[in-house]
Amino acid sequence: MGKSGLLMFPQKRRWFTIVLVVLLLITSITFIHNDIDLNLLFYTSKNLKILPNVIGTISFEEKRQTVKVCCLVLTTPSNFLTRAKAVNETWGKRCDGLYFITEMEKKSMSTYDLPIAPIPNIISGYWHLTLKSRLAFIYAYENLYSKYDWFIKADDDTYIIVEHLKDFLYEQNASQPITFGYNFKVLVKQGYHSGGASYVLSKESLKRFFEETRKSNSVCKVDGGSEDVEIAACLRLQGVYPGDALDKENKELFHPLNFIAHFAGKFPEWMFSYAKYPLQSMTHLLLRIIPEVEM
Repeated sequence: MGKSGLLMFPQKRRWFTIVLVVLLLITSITFIHNDIDLNLLFYTSKNLKILPNVIGTISFEEKRQTVKVCCLVLTTPSNFLTRAKAVNETWGKRCDGLYFITEMEKKSMSTYDLPIAPIPNIISGYWHLTLKSRLAFIYAYENLYSKYDWFIKADDDTYIIVEHLKDFLYEQNASQPITFGYNFKVLVKQGYHSGGASYVLSKESLKRFFEETRKSNSVCKVDGGSEDVEIAACLRLQGVYPGDALDKENKELFHPLNFIAHFAGKFPEWMFSYAKYPLQSMTHLLLRIIPEVEM
């Protein structure tokens, strides 16, 4: 009689399965912590596609070099020596351009060894994040537009595997009016991206956002409201649409909650009605790789 599922394995194979699962988890965490591309592991097991010189394709690194990403990280002075410092010393270094967006006097910026964008008129506080993000995008267009293809807005408590992001964006077109992030299907026509998960604007999207903010009759909210909702609503006015950030197995690439919540599947009730795609825990996905075993 065939039985499936971890707890339904025959006794003699149960410990083997548990050990296998633990090793897989440890390996995944090690790869993420050491910034080694998980895709390398997957491709190595598939006809050695990791060897570009053998099959005549370009390497992951060569692809990534063609994708220019600007990272705009929202922070505050109280987090300069903690969260901002951590971003600057880890994943932020792998952005092609890193700029911290914060409320701070320009004369005080040299005190900290951080790449802080000199943006005036930023107001502190959660309810001013719309203004903060708006000013970040305006600054990016006016000063950085020609240097980068994609512009990602992130918070200082976000961790981004930049290599994976670039692998995904390599397949996308920065000249299209499109954005990517974790998709919510409510509140805004065509939906919006979770601000906590970070989201990416294409070069064309940034241009259209800037042009809309310059209109004297623009209805885009300057400040207040929920930042991710208001930025999305403004982008829709210029025909910018949200893309689907999914891998080839339709798994999400952006995650709005912490690692434990996504791993264990501990989602708040509101996410079930907000999320565009069915919620899946990492443990559920892991169990799918364990084949059915005959007794």
